[in-house]
Amino acid sequence: MYRLRDLYIKTPLMKPLSSNERYQELAEKWLNHTISPQESEEFFQWYNSDQDNDIYIPNDYAESDQELKKRIFAEINQNISDPVSSQSYYTHKWFAVAALIIAVITAGLFFRSETKQILLPVAENIIEEPKLTPTERRISSVPESENTQTVVVNDIEAGENKAILTLGDGTKIILDDAKNGILANQGGNSVLKAAEGEVIYSFLNEVKDPLIEEQNTPVIYNTIETPKGGKFQIKLPDGSKVWLNAASSLRFPTVFNGSKRQVELKGEAYFEVSPDQSKVFEVNTRNQVVQVLGTHFNINAYLDEPTVNTTLLEGSVRVSDLRTNISQLLKPGEQSKLSEQMEVINLKNTNEAVAWKEGYFQFDEADIKTVMRQIERWYDVSVVYEGDLPNYRFGGEIERNLSLLQVLKILEKTKVHFRLEGREVIVMR
Repeated sequence: MYRLRDLYIKTPLMKPLSSNERYQELAEKWLNHTISPQESEEFFQWYNSDQDNDIYIPNDYAESDQELKKRIFAEINQNISDPVSSQSYYTHKWFAVAALIIAVITAGLFFRSETKQILLPVAENIIEEPKLTPTERRISSVPESENTQTVVVNDIEAGENKAILTLGDGTKIILDDAKNGILANQGGNSVLKAAEGEVIYSFLNEVKDPLIEEQNTPVIYNTIETPKGGKFQIKLPDGSKVWLNAASSLRFPTVFNGSKRQVELKGEAYFEVSPDQSKVFEVNTRNQVVQVLGTHFNINAYLDEPTVNTTLLEGSVRVSDLRTNISQLLKPGEQSKLSEQMEVINLKNTNEAVAWKEGYFQFDEADIKTVMRQIERWYDVSVVYEGDLPNYRFGGEIERNLSLLQVLKILEKTKVHFRLEGREVIVMR
């Protein structure tokens, strides 16, 4: 998924070559095949040196991100496949500049070191490569010589739709292996697996007698659990939708009896609660309960996170500290942070809290441990730190469909280094 946005790159320690407009002019000439050899050399020299100025690509630079992507790909293929050239040199440079432009359009990542901010590009592989096993990826590099070196390295693919559904009788259903259709019948409900990684609970009978529901329907609890490297979506018996992030679980009844709709969450989930004025919806997490009637919100309650964060997107929710019975009513755009006590903050935007649901990582002044905790869960790896931790603050976006090595190579541009040994990531200075 490509995202066309206004982005910039800032890298340190080099005198600027010219104005931002000049770089924009050269980039456009390159794409339109009107750039001169002298301008090409200027553009390549600029790209292959560290700069101290911004590159700005506005949203209207191309009709669409896909159109611009096609133009760049065509240019790359033409120049890489062209056997003529004074040109192994220029082939490498064409490749580099094209990768840069795609990267700027795709996403950005910056880090802070003291007062300096650096935004780094994110790019996908732009040359199709032979398919390898899920734990191997062929990484190609084009050196300055005419010879091309290819090495096979250990890599880990991004997470996907994976979960286990545990029924009330202890039966476990591996949802990523199960075929679409009815999985079980419970307590007057059918449990179905739909396409696109979703489980749906629905009543077998359209008309239900409330008295029968209250008096005779046994309370059966099911649990859906995602492993590290997994995510899944579930539609509860009341019609509420829940998206589970990696390493998370949701425990819920197959029928919501009584005056409350109560569920238990471990990890992280995004909720779209179906309105029901007669039954409050409650989410119980570590040390807190969230009560709503119908709204959209995200809860991050991982045990390895320093705070439990509840972020409200629509409607209103009441967040209560179970240890003190102190509660706060949140408004859209607010986030409660619960640790030793509860704090409510106003967010500039709520994108960071729900970025995982939309398919990307988003950081805003995050330290290296915060970044690596997300990577650890999504790629099912363990993280080890060697030496002093870098005192950087990261911000920006990285797509979650990239492989682990691709993400680590992006992060390494911030002068943090990594070593991947099996499923262990070693963070080094």
